[in-house]
Amino acid sequence: MTTVKEVVNWAKGLADSGKGVDFDGYYGTQCVDLPNWILGKFFGKSIWGNAIDLLNSAKQAGYTVIYDAPGVNPKAGDIFVMRVSSHIYGHTGLVIADSDGYSIKTIEQNVDGNADALTVGGPARYITRSFNGVVGWIRPPYSNVTQTTNATSTAASGKIKDERGTMTVKVSALNVRDKPSTSGNIVATYRNGDSLNYDSVYNADGYIWVSYISTSGKRRYVAAGISKNGLNTAPFGTFK
Repeated sequence: MTTVKEVVNWAKGLADSGKGVDFDGYYGTQCVDLPNWILGKFFGKSIWGNAIDLLNSAKQAGYTVIYDAPGVNPKAGDIFVMRVSSHIYGHTGLVIADSDGYSIKTIEQNVDGNADALTVGGPARYITRSFNGVVGWIRPPYSNVTQTTNATSTAASGKIKDERGTMTVKVSALNVRDKPSTSGNIVATYRNGDSLNYDSVYNADGYIWVSYISTSGKRRYVAAGISKNGLNTAPFGTFK
């Protein structure tokens, strides 16, 4: 089963690397490709239409749909749908944090404003927006977060194995941290094309990490991809 954390971390991987997904193979990385990828790949059932159609198509597909109303706020993992004034197609994206009722923190595709946006789209970006234009949101059937976390932590949390290898970075940048967590202190950064040697692999905080001893004699950690059940399902580089 899929958790909110798994989906949000996967989307953050896209935004952090400046990439997007093209689910249907048409018109590049449009906004609707992101929720369709999530629903199709993680939950086995994609939906149809432009962004403005997604609430109706989600209901027909059996997903939970919640309409915007006073005191009703989207949560992390929800897929919001909104109207826009510039065209009839609407807009959509993934909510990445529980809303406070005033703003919504999201990851969205095709928000750069390029002139050819309707034909080629745009990559995933972090956005904080108001509720203006928001019609409602889709709530996918995520598994119980607490139960899933307990199960996976028993199976594959912390150090997975000792392994010597070389990772070549294939995203724009990867931070080097003092512990295998996004809350760890950043001590350096690798850029696209840089390579690093590692001696062990960890599973923590929704990511697979490679680790090595730095020239300072301290152990360092670099996120190597998105973790799902202890497997690197979305690598941030190549390995040998």
